[in-house]
Amino acid sequence: MIDPDLPTARPRLVTALTMFALSQLIVLTAAAAPSAGKPVTLQLEKSVLLMRHGVRAPTQSPEELAQSSRRPWPQWPVAKGELTERGAALVTVLGRYHRQHLAAAGLLPAEGCPAAGSIGVWADNSAKRIALSGQALLDGLAPGCDFKPYFAPPPGVDPLFQPVETGTCPIDHDKARAAILDAAGGGLGAAAASVRPALLKMQGILDVRSNAGCEVGVSSCGIDGFANRLETGPEGVRLEGGLKAATTVGENFLLEYLQGFADKDVAWGDAATPETLAPLLAPRNLYLKLTRRPAYIASRNGTTLAKTVLAILEAEAANPPAAADTPLRANQWVAIIGRDIHLATLGGVLGLDWTLPGQPDAHAPGVALRFERLRHPNGQRYIRTSVVYQTLTQLRTEAALDLAHPPATVVLHIPGCAQDEIDGACPLPKVHARFLEGFAPDCPQAARPRAVSLRRERSLPDVAPLLGTRMTP
Repeated sequence: MIDPDLPTARPRLVTALTMFALSQLIVLTAAAAPSAGKPVTLQLEKSVLLMRHGVRAPTQSPEELAQSSRRPWPQWPVAKGELTERGAALVTVLGRYHRQHLAAAGLLPAEGCPAAGSIGVWADNSAKRIALSGQALLDGLAPGCDFKPYFAPPPGVDPLFQPVETGTCPIDHDKARAAILDAAGGGLGAAAASVRPALLKMQGILDVRSNAGCEVGVSSCGIDGFANRLETGPEGVRLEGGLKAATTVGENFLLEYLQGFADKDVAWGDAATPETLAPLLAPRNLYLKLTRRPAYIASRNGTTLAKTVLAILEAEAANPPAAADTPLRANQWVAIIGRDIHLATLGGVLGLDWTLPGQPDAHAPGVALRFERLRHPNGQRYIRTSVVYQTLTQLRTEAALDLAHPPATVVLHIPGCAQDEIDGACPLPKVHARFLEGFAPDCPQAARPRAVSLRRERSLPDVAPLLGTRMTP
């Protein structure tokens, strides 16, 4: 079994995983099929989330964005890239719902503080907004309790989230380039052409042209005519140019909508409804599909994360419970807070893709991949995989969520498991095998660095306004 916190040597890891899969397949084969017409109730044992952080300001200031539009971009209440108070509140709403969901399943008490070691949150340390989103989630799940998100101390890079950059799982630039071009289906130009209606609409809103960055032979162009190119760097192969620019613009319009800006300030009034906004997210979804979901790229960027998720799902309850600073060992509920690229990457590792009714951005703020481990009455374990998210309407209106008014959920089906599913859940051995298929064999499980929490860490100086007195030691 993989350890959620400790590195594992590759030969022993492969042997252990293989033996585990074989033993579980024997259980699966021997288990009696449910009687016809007699529904089977699966009991929830553990829940694991991989969630994107909450609503943030654009990563460029209005002044930096000025040249991209004829009209001035709106001012935000926080610095560029930071989580907003509204963004934190929307995540807290999700936390309240998750508490009710877990309580209804008997996994957590309906009231009061969960037991020590029963829940845990680990956050990417690359931006303050991520740890703050973890705290906001806990504020909803366990209000008034002393739970904190933990993360690797900055400025160090956490290999769980950035394995290529840290050298944990190096990437071959030529293979990555080929994977992107293969996913593009005939070249970057062909890929961009597939979202041309969105690019044209975006250009109509921005209404500016440039003399640089255009397709070959074109002296002046708008965002619909920017060239696309592949460049290499420490993080692998980057897709630069028109699709990346359109990804940024479309997401900025989405963030304005989710932040609750007045209609006239959402894309200057030109994309202030779900119907007009949704098409502008097509380039963003395509960009992540090309740069994060191809199998080779996903395996290099996602094996360490996927091994950790699998280890948590397969770990038995710790007795005594794990310490607070080892949140990945929590017994009932673990949330890993990251970015949109991590959702897309883990989807690529597992061969899962999704579209979200009512939410045009497949990796929007607050979107979570949820893995639920369930027990069959015969003792066999199943995994239900789903995407849990707030719709555009729920986010725009700051809708309260509860069991009667839940967030939207899309159940994902593990490839090759259709005949064995029960209520959307796949037998654990088959899920285990699917994880193994997506792993890069030479990429180890990342060792966990020393953990720090928001309560103690002083290298995140701007979080105090959102956390009140929680920054005191």
